[in-house]
Amino acid sequence: MTRGFSRDGELLSQQLYSRMPASMSDRMNKAFAALTACPEYSELLVLGDQGTAEVLVKTRAIEVKGVEGRTYGYERTVMDRELRSPTRTMTIAVTRGWTTVMLTGAPDFVKEALEPALRKATQ
Repeated sequence: MTRGFSRDGELLSQQLYSRMPASMSDRMNKAFAALTACPEYSELLVLGDQGTAEVLVKTRAIEVKGVEGRTYGYERTVMDRELRSPTRTMTIAVTRGWTTVMLTGAPDFVKEALEPALRKATQ
């Protein structure tokens, strides 16, 4: 199940998965290893009729502290080639038993929404 939220121009995506813990742990390990395998790369964006734009993407694994369960964290920073202000997004996934909650969005929004999302999903 996927839900989307927005607040003051910030977006948050929340995904909920249910699967045997060992299977989900293996899938999350592989997914987050792939997301952080290349710490810096270029990405080509297609802008419809306006052509394309190349951006620089930097990724890094992050530690998720203070949360019960198996945790995974990843931060992605995107900068356009004119080096205007970068855009950061964070993805955090937490597995508790059969349930995994994954949030992606602005770092502060993700941190704020994590505990309520976990509480609601695991009640």
